[in-house]
Amino acid sequence: MREYTHVDAALLHGEIVPRAAPAVLRGVAAGWPAVQRARASPEAICAYLLACDSGQPVDALLLPPGEKGRLFYAPGMDGFNFARRRLPVSQVIEQLARYSQFADPPSVAVQSAPIEACLPRFGQENRLDGLLGEFDAPARIWIGNAIVTPAHFDESDNIACVVAGRRRFTLFPPEQVGNLYIGPLDYAPTPTPISMVDFSAPDLARFPRFARALEAAQVADLGPGDAIYIPPLWWHHVQSSAPLSILVNYWWKPAPQQGDVPQHTPMQALTIAMDALRALPPAQRQAWAALFGHYVFDAGVDPAAHIPAHRHGVLSKVRPP
Repeated sequence: MREYTHVDAALLHGEIVPRAAPAVLRGVAAGWPAVQRARASPEAICAYLLACDSGQPVDALLLPPGEKGRLFYAPGMDGFNFARRRLPVSQVIEQLARYSQFADPPSVAVQSAPIEACLPRFGQENRLDGLLGEFDAPARIWIGNAIVTPAHFDESDNIACVVAGRRRFTLFPPEQVGNLYIGPLDYAPTPTPISMVDFSAPDLARFPRFARALEAAQVADLGPGDAIYIPPLWWHHVQSSAPLSILVNYWWKPAPQQGDVPQHTPMQALTIAMDALRALPPAQRQAWAALFGHYVFDAGVDPAAHIPAHRHGVLSKVRPP
């Protein structure tokens, strides 16, 4: 994975994002007060979080020790393997401090909590000033101990900054979807579908194509102050290994042009296409694949270039390359 230092907005939006590939941004948050406290001691960063807590409850996931921190399905896929609670950040920190004394502790995970609501002072004092440029990207915080988030994707651009602990990111390009053995599209412990493969002990008899996915994997190990850029639709598996792990992330999408707000998200479009095309004979599905390729996915062709502008109709929504 390509690594960058001294990243500014010009480098991020002029080179890193247009590459459409993941990148490590070393030290991009090294100057944050939270990172400096995390480097000092676990007690220092915990005291800082307690002082920043607004008391607003956040979603906290609780896993028994036997799950080894892996967010997943319950046996038989009848539910998930964690309990969900609404707790203030201060209570989560108290739990983590208590569990840090256990030889085999339960796992605790605060996932994607809006910082502006639960830790407003933290948000004011720890910022990516100017880096995101024009994009309005609210900060979210992830707090826990040893947590494993299975490979999944986001529909937005993503910058994730490690504040405390260490995290390993294992990423796969979108075309590896067939080798990752994705679970249900509409029922997952994360907002988007997850890989069913246990990366710590992959069952290659059950998931043989996963070996091909590993050949395409990109891995990054991040410590306090480091960040990673993850492009949309790149699958990412995230593993934290410390008794206290904290991450802040920012999701953003380019703003639609005026009058160009889509009626459906790409994920909704996928499910609509599945419903409309699944019953067709194979030859017809292949024919529709050709039409989709021409009108939606072929960046080298403007399908309306030969038509007078006043007759573009729905083709006006297809941008030329």
